[in-house]
Amino acid sequence: MFPDRRFFGPGGSSRRGLQPVARSGIPLGVEVPRGDRLPAPRSLLVAAAMTAVVSGIAIAALDQPLARWLAGYQALGFWNAGIEALEWTIGLPIFKWVSGLVLVLGMVITSAVPRWRGQAPAWTWIAATHILARMATLEIKLATGRLRPHEWIAKGGDAETFAWQGAHSFPSGHVTLFASIAIPLAVIVRNKHPILAGVLLVPAVFAMLARLAVNAHFVSDVTAAITLVCLIAWLTGWLVRPLPSRR
Repeated sequence: MFPDRRFFGPGGSSRRGLQPVARSGIPLGVEVPRGDRLPAPRSLLVAAAMTAVVSGIAIAALDQPLARWLAGYQALGFWNAGIEALEWTIGLPIFKWVSGLVLVLGMVITSAVPRWRGQAPAWTWIAATHILARMATLEIKLATGRLRPHEWIAKGGDAETFAWQGAHSFPSGHVTLFASIAIPLAVIVRNKHPILAGVLLVPAVFAMLARLAVNAHFVSDVTAAITLVCLIAWLTGWLVRPLPSRR
């Protein structure tokens, strides 16, 4: 009989049926049937709910007092320099959609090359999360019309922050930009490499802190970006099922 060519994983029952596996645990050499893959974890929904609650509390009680306090301090150049360095790592100064194009190219190549086809669901998930989250962020920015903290301070610091023409603060585009890559990557590697998963989240955390430190965003702007990314990552992960089965 011919061996079953499906990915068995470490607990497989046939040595002849085993396929090469990447360090992340995702099979390299064969397309894994959708039923043998897992969706994105529910922990993404938990994170989305928690950050949504934080955003609501911040809008009600924290955003404006913190913005006034930060307005009295000169932010260190370190914050903007760090953001600029992160932007270059994904090619943003060259073209704003370089990262999206690279992810789509990775998705196409891994889908087309048989020996890499096992990686295709992960590439598809990251690309979908990144592109959809960035597009959704732009639409929400236009719909909410929120002033940035320094713009709000310039208007006297006592006006409503939402519903302004030409204002685009909510949610944070920079946080969405980095978190929409970092969060799916961290989820993919977290079971086998939990320390690496934490390291992968550093750019998103830094972007949150940096945009707050320079008074470019309110607290709720950066936490709402995480809510959006986690929600989209969970939804697209449910459709794509990017994670290998633990069987």
